[in-house]
Amino acid sequence: MREVLKTNNPVLLNYAQVLLADAGIEAVVFDTHASVVDGSLGILPRRVMVADAQQARAEAILRDGLKTVPDGDRFLGGRITIRQPEQGFRSGLDAVMLAAAVPARDGDTTLELGAGVGVASLCLAARVEGCAVTGVEIDAALTERATANAFANDLVATFVTADVFALPAELRRDFTHVFCNPPFHGADGETSPDAARARALQDDGKLADWLTTGLKRTISNGTFTAILRADRLAEALAALPDRGVTLFPLWARAGEPAKRVILRVAKDSRAPLAMLPGLVLHESNGDYTDAADDVLREGGALLPPSP
Repeated sequence: MREVLKTNNPVLLNYAQVLLADAGIEAVVFDTHASVVDGSLGILPRRVMVADAQQARAEAILRDGLKTVPDGDRFLGGRITIRQPEQGFRSGLDAVMLAAAVPARDGDTTLELGAGVGVASLCLAARVEGCAVTGVEIDAALTERATANAFANDLVATFVTADVFALPAELRRDFTHVFCNPPFHGADGETSPDAARARALQDDGKLADWLTTGLKRTISNGTFTAILRADRLAEALAALPDRGVTLFPLWARAGEPAKRVILRVAKDSRAPLAMLPGLVLHESNGDYTDAADDVLREGGALLPPSP
């Protein structure tokens, strides 16, 4: 076998494997066990190996696939460029606000349920250097794109293809912070003819399952954070503990009803439910307010740490 890549960057390693698999080239990663035995936690480089006859083609594929940052939508004032599907559901402001509300710190472990192409996870990784970010997404094509987006932006995050309600064994553990942007619509309403968009937007009456699954995967004294439609707040609160809950409304403009609410639960907290002042997104002329601009373009945090 021949070496075509040597790296200790787990995102680069994952993306290289995706590129080769898409091209029908079988690759084997060497030195993984040596890294674990040595206790290096990824410090030792690992080698991607292919059959001798595939070396030239594999090297060409990696050269073309790894050399450029893809064009796409820009977030955090251009610090992150995300390639998204042209059809179907596309992440935007909600994902950035969600990431900004997660009170992660260096060394924390975080899990996003329903990561899509990775916008929220990568915004969090960009804001909090040193936190371990994992995203779960049921659509394998989106998982691959999220992995590619992480590499293109030189950010470390791991994306796994799985059903959030049937997580693989390695993810059935506790995380410091869990977060999600669950489908906004319930079982009622018109369903999109685009299957991927319908799955992203309609929860088939499972909002409570999204919330309880997220809270279950959160460590004691950790946090679970979600962004929801404001008119589904009663449904969400009914599924959650009556203590440790913080609500943070998002208003499109001052004086208008909030359409989105960020909900955060400090697991096992005894603090009573708190409604924070919230955030107005737009001035009367349509420009972002300074506070919103700080989050959307400067990468600022949205909520204070949990008590």
